[in-house]
Formats: sequence, C-alpha cells, structure tokens
Amino acid sequence: MEHQFGCCLWFDHNAEAAANFYLETFEDSHRKETFYYVTDDHGKIGDTLTITLELAGCEIMLLNGDDTFKPTPAISYVVNCENEQQLQFVWDQLNSQGETLMPLTDYPELGKFGWTTDRFGFSWQVRLWDNLQTILPCIMFANQNYGLAQAAIDEWIEIFGGKLNFMIKGKEERLRAAGFQLRGQDLIIMDRPEKQPFDFSMANSFYLYYKGQADIDEAWEAITKEGKEWPCGWMEDKYGVYWQTASSQLDDMLRDPDQEKAKRATLAMYEMKKIDLAKMQRAHDGIE
Repeated sequence: MEHQFGCCLWFDHNAEAAANFYLETFEDSHRKETFYYVTDDHGKIGDTLTITLELAGCEIMLLNGDDTFKPTPAISYVVNCENEQQLQFVWDQLNSQGETLMPLTDYPELGKFGWTTDRFGFSWQVRLWDNLQTILPCIMFANQNYGLAQAAIDEWIEIFGGKLNFMIKGKEERLRAAGFQLRGQDLIIMDRPEKQPFDFSMANSFYLYYKGQADIDEAWEAITKEGKEWPCGWMEDKYGVYWQTASSQLDDMLRDPDQEKAKRATLAMYEMKKIDLAKMQRAHDGIE
C-alpha cells in the first residue's frame, strides 16, 4: 500500500535500536527504507538519518536527530490488539523499561486497556479489539486547546482531505473523543478538561505527501496563517501540532544515488522553510 500520510518520531541518535524494537513488537511489520546523512550539517555523512517502517499498517518514520525535542503523551499511538495473548505481549514489550501511565486492566468504559511510555519516551495506548492489529495516532487536546477538538478536525479535513468516522459526546453535547481520517490514515482525538503537565512537541509530527508545488503552497498557507513556519518544510498549526510537507519529487532528489546531487538538494532544503521544489531541483541539477 502506498501511504499518503505518516507519523514522524524524533530520536536522540537511537533510531536504529528503536526500529529493531518496534519491528519485534508489532504484527505485520517491516522496514521500508533507510535514508542516510549526505552532509555533516546535522549529523555525520553516512550515519542513519531516517528509518521508515510499516507497523501494523501504519507508516512511521524514525528520525535520528539529537536531544533537542522530547516526546510527550499529547500524541500517543493506540494499538488495537486482536486477542488477549497479543495484547499481553505488546504491553510487556512497550512497558518494559518504560513508564506506566495507566496499568493494563479492565476499565468500565474502555475494556482491557493500558497506557504506557516506552523506553524511548513515546506513548502507547494498548487495548483489546476484535480485528487485526492496527496502530492509530491519538491527539490529546488539553490545557489551552480544551474545547477546540471539533474545530481542529473540521480544519484538518478541509486542509488535508479526509472524513469524520465517529464522535463520542459527553455532558451538554461536548465532544469527548472522535475518530477521523486524513489521507487514508485513521486517527483519534481526545478533548480532555483535566490540566496536563505537557503539551505538543516536535518529537511527534505528521507528514503528508503532496502532488506538487501548488498543493504544498495551499497547505502551507492554511496551516501557518495562524501557526508557525519551521525549516525544511515543517509547519506548526495554531493548536501546536506539527506537520511536514512531503512529495515524491522531494524524496527522489534527497535520495538520489548520486551523492553530489543529493547533497546539493539537501543543502538547498536546509535554507528553506516552505519547500520550493523548483529551487531544489535547480540545486540538485547543478543549475545556478
């Protein structure tokens, strides 16, 4: 399956160990691609930059960065397990050397469920389901974002393309949780009134593939109008959630087997915030 949506997890130089760990933990999983540093600007040439995995149907890219960004439970990953044995195995794996946020047990509204932060700092909600194992990103709206989840879903669907799957409402018809889809990827959002000691972090971001420059421009304008621009095609929306713009043309340039061409394209990207595909192509081709 060709994904149009992916999750990016930022690691402190231990993405390779994390990749092996996640591949051992989840069903129907494999390594898709490994990309290496082609300049010394943010790492050593030849060292692993990103590892893209498919884990239980979800595309997850592990980025070998540094210790600048730390993950928080504001974004977690829900693992739907098809039976008790699988649930226990996944829980034991993720909870080993991690931090239990909610112990694995039977909850009145949730059924068999547990929430943990793994040894690398990323948060996982593990629950018993009745289908094949799947992984769904989960976004928690709390603190200054409480009450804005419905508005966020509407905006993201309009900007990125998608649909609403379900809604769970509480008192006064206030949204408690919802399931929605963006570019074929199912996600969950929770609206939590309780104050949380954390917020969103660039250690968790989402990337989407665009057909060309016009699509990138449109999404960039919509997200950064009330948000923030970040280097290398990263953008932060007004809620503090981080998104990346990607395209097959961009990937082809950065992954060119001709290291000089890939290096020129990479250096051009490092100077950008919004991705300019034409400018990168000229740098890649050595055209001043």
